[in-house]
Amino acid sequence: MNLRWEDHGATSVVQIQGELVGQASDALERACSERFEKGARNLVIDVADTSLVDSQGLETLLELSDQAIRRQGRCTLVSPDPIFGSILDLTGLRDRLEVHESVSDAARVLR
Repeated sequence: MNLRWEDHGATSVVQIQGELVGQASDALERACSERFEKGARNLVIDVADTSLVDSQGLETLLELSDQAIRRQGRCTLVSPDPIFGSILDLTGLRDRLEVHESVSDAARVLR
């Protein structure tokens, strides 16, 4: 898994390339936690190039959302492919995670 970052004040945007499974999920959580510790409140997670997610990856997304909320911020997920979207629907996580079509859509909501 590769992570590409853009920081915009209180909002960090991360693009995940590859699989969000196992140790990669731990690495994402550590990297995002560092961003929160440095002052980020909002997190935009772009999953357009995420090829696979497992239960640990889903748990990580929920934990990151909880961390953002504790900082009076928000965590948004953008560009899930149809399979990822189906997983969110089947698990009921779409109701717990904010999902947007694009980074620009998420940015408008976070303003």
